[in-house]
Amino acid sequence: MKRGFGIDASVPLDVATEIAKRVEASGYDSFWVNGTPHDGALAIIEAALGATGLDVGVGVFPLTKISAPELVDEVRSRDLPQPRLHLGIGSSRRPGALVEVRAAAALLRLELDVKVVTGAVGPKMLALAGEVADEVILTWSFVAEVNRALPIIQDGANRAGRKLPTLISFVRCGLLPQAAEAVAERARVYDQIPWYHEVFERNGLTAADTVVTGSSREELLPGIEREESVLEVSVIRAIPPENTVEALGDLVDACAPQLL
Repeated sequence: MKRGFGIDASVPLDVATEIAKRVEASGYDSFWVNGTPHDGALAIIEAALGATGLDVGVGVFPLTKISAPELVDEVRSRDLPQPRLHLGIGSSRRPGALVEVRAAAALLRLELDVKVVTGAVGPKMLALAGEVADEVILTWSFVAEVNRALPIIQDGANRAGRKLPTLISFVRCGLLPQAAEAVAERARVYDQIPWYHEVFERNGLTAADTVVTGSSREELLPGIEREESVLEVSVIRAIPPENTVEALGDLVDACAPQLL
C-alpha cells in the first residue's frame, strides 16, 4: 500500500514547492496535483519534480482544455524527468470522450516515457482505463464505488490482454474545525456535477459524507485506512482552510504514513 499527497493547482507555486518537500520528508510515496488550471498544474509539477525525488502525478488534465500533443510539447520543453511523471488525462467531451481518451493515451505512450493515467467515473470510461492505462485514478471515490469499479476495469484489461492497471484514488481529507467551511464548499461543487451526483445518490450519500474529517491524526487515520483497504495507492487530497504552508503542512503531518 502506497500513500501520496495531493493539492490543488491553484496553490501558489512557492507554497506548493515547500509542501512537496515536506511531503517527501514525511514519508509519502508521491506528490499529486489536479489538472485545472493546467498552466498552474504544469508549473507545480515542474517545481515538485525539481525540488524532490518523489514521483509526481496529475489527476487529471482535461483534454477539452489541453490536448495530448500540447502535453507532449510541455513535457519536452520543460525537460521533465519522464520516468517519475504520472500523466493523468480525462475528458468530458460529449460526444467523443472515449475516442479522445483512447487516442490521447496512445499518443502519450508512443511519445513519452511516462505512466499513462486515466480518470474515470462511468462504466465505459472505467473499462477503457483497463484497456489503455498504466494507472486509473478515481478522483472522488470511496470503498463501495472502488469495489464497483474494479471488476469493470478488470474486464477491460482482460479484453485487451493486459494486466490490471494500478488503482489510485483521491482520499479527500480535512482537519476540523478549521477546514469545515472549505469541506462544505468543495462538497457542494461536486454534488452539482451530474456524474458525481449520480454516484453519491446511488449510495445514499452526499459528497461531504465521503470526506475523511477529524481534529487530529488519531481521528483521521481510521477513515484513511478504511479507504486504503481496497486500494493499491491512496492520495490524500487536501481540503485546507486556506492554501498556505501552515494549513497544508498541518494536513501533511496529520495524514503522514510515518511520524517525524
